[in-house]
Amino acid sequence: MMLFRLYAGLWLIIMPFMRLWLSWRISRGKDRPERLPERYGVSNISRPDGTLIWVHAASVGESVSALSLTKLLFEKQPDIVILITSGTVTSAAMIANAQTSLPFGDNIIHQMQPLDSPHVIGRFLNHWRPDILISLESDIWPMMICKTHQRGIPVMLASAQMSEGSLRRWQRISPGARKIIFSAITRIEAGDDEQASRFRQITEPDWTDIGVSGSLKATAPALNIDKNMHDQLDQIALDRTVVLLASSHPGEEEIVIDAVEAMQQSEAILLILTPRHVDRGKSIHAMLTQRGIASFLLSQYADHMAPSHISNNGLGKPPMQVCIADVMGHMGSLFSVADIIVMGGGFMPLGGHNPMEPAAMGKGVISGRKINKNASIYKRLDEFGGVIWADNATELTNAIIMLMTAPTRLKHLNSGATSAYQSFTKQGDAVAELVLDFIAMPKEKA
Repeated sequence: MMLFRLYAGLWLIIMPFMRLWLSWRISRGKDRPERLPERYGVSNISRPDGTLIWVHAASVGESVSALSLTKLLFEKQPDIVILITSGTVTSAAMIANAQTSLPFGDNIIHQMQPLDSPHVIGRFLNHWRPDILISLESDIWPMMICKTHQRGIPVMLASAQMSEGSLRRWQRISPGARKIIFSAITRIEAGDDEQASRFRQITEPDWTDIGVSGSLKATAPALNIDKNMHDQLDQIALDRTVVLLASSHPGEEEIVIDAVEAMQQSEAILLILTPRHVDRGKSIHAMLTQRGIASFLLSQYADHMAPSHISNNGLGKPPMQVCIADVMGHMGSLFSVADIIVMGGGFMPLGGHNPMEPAAMGKGVISGRKINKNASIYKRLDEFGGVIWADNATELTNAIIMLMTAPTRLKHLNSGATSAYQSFTKQGDAVAELVLDFIAMPKEKA
């Protein structure tokens, strides 16, 4: 109790400095000045009538999960409104795109994450009056959870994760303080059995219910395909095998390039490099030039070569085999045209990226094993045979050659990925049902 009061009192001290911190974030493009009031729980959007579900996401990864859950909820109850809060401008842009591109986008509202101050959270709740809070963030915000619970509103953690480090930190907190927070959570749906076990180590059975439902990030719907971009990529490739390195980071491009260079049939491959941060395109191009490897930036190629200028007789075919896809919003088109997908984020100690995005399109991946941030997703993918592991250039070369020369093996990889995705979708559907069940309960029982 004392620790909780100290946390609340700390906000009284730091609130005068928060505007400086937020101004610093604005100066670096991490926040938008016009959205500053939302950080203080103030909105120029009126609360719509009817059921309003508050889904909290931290950044891009959690926003993918939020949109996946939103889709499942709308399929079951089309008249609800989903309020999504997140803390980054990138996630805000992603949700803004969903508002315009998804069929249920008109029923999605986005707000920047309010500060976890008692007064700010109170103001936020006064305005929005949600029927339930679903937090998808690994961080636990005490005021957000406890103030919501105090109003009789059910609180749920979904896709819940807890690292070993977080577990140790929670174990150092007194049981009384832990009880205040975790008894305010109606249910915890963990990402896997290991995560559930960690939550059980810091809670008591009478505080909250704990279940396992997998990662909502793994239920993300298939990405959109831009037909013009798909056709352009297809014509650039001509009859070559398209190997795609998706969402790569510094050092990973070199591993894949070394692997392809080691192949005697490398001229039969169009290698597409897709950096996680597209502003790295020019530096990758410079690195390839230094190594004597011809390449082109897709953004510049698209500007100067329309699809109608490319034909199978070679007209317009670039005299290079490496395409740097420095374009935003075309991952679906890139996945669709790729024959073999190498997933970035797993060759360096970065935690990996979501392999269910290509799986939703029926495609498995090759990945390194440094995928701790997405371990439960990759475990399921591996169980169904939807991933091939390769930790260095030599292993990657062997994996690519195997898939190029054994169509049956590639078919098995892709069908395994499809099955893994379908299994996650069933679990996500169960989470959506649980959310709607909580809303239907009288508040004192929820």
